[in-house]
Amino acid sequence: MVYLALSVEDVIINKWPLVEGVLLIGRASSNDIQINDAAVSSKHARLITEPDPYIDGQLITYIEDLASTNGTELNGNKVSRERLNHDDMVTIGFNQFQLIDKQQNSCNETR
Repeated sequence: MVYLALSVEDVIINKWPLVEGVLLIGRASSNDIQINDAAVSSKHARLITEPDPYIDGQLITYIEDLASTNGTELNGNKVSRERLNHDDMVTIGFNQFQLIDKQQNSCNETR
């Protein structure tokens, strides 16, 4: 199962399963993942999860910044749209999210 985990000091405090579709992230209550943080825009970013065109049954997830004021970081670098991989760290405001994809991790170990 693939999920996005919110962690504080390396402790997972919440997680969201990533299934095919879009999850909106931001400060507004209409978002799928609401973050109560002044450094986060009302509609800050979105996660897009879709079928992998090369591997049947696999999903791929992208993070896309929605022209937020403070930007979205992937592994310490500001991004506009990037594909996520297992263990990638997404920073939105002062919040750290990690992509956990045990299936992708096990596929990489067998190569």
